[in-house]
Amino acid sequence: MSRNDVKKNIDEAVEKGQDQVQDLRSQIEQILNERVSPVLQRAVSRTDQVVANVRHGDHELQEVVTEHVKSRPIAAILISAAIGFVLGRFSK
Repeated sequence: MSRNDVKKNIDEAVEKGQDQVQDLRSQIEQILNERVSPVLQRAVSRTDQVVANVRHGDHELQEVVTEHVKSRPIAAILISAAIGFVLGRFSK
C-alpha cells in the first residue's frame, strides 16, 4: 500500500466519521426539539405557577397577620416580647 493510498483511506475515514457525527448531532437536535424542549417548557410553566401561588399565599398570610395584630394589639406585643425573650435566652 502506497503512501497516497494510506492518506486517501485516512481522509475517507475522517470524512465518514464527520458525516456520522453530523448525523448524530441532527438526531440529538431533533430529539431535543421534539421531546425535551416541551417537557422543559411545561416544567418552567409549572414552576412559574408555583412561585405565583407562593407569592399570593405569602401576601394573604401577611394580610391575616396584620389584621390579627390590628384586632389584638396587646396580645401581639406580648407574644412578640415573649418570643424575643426566648430567642435572647437561647442566643447566650
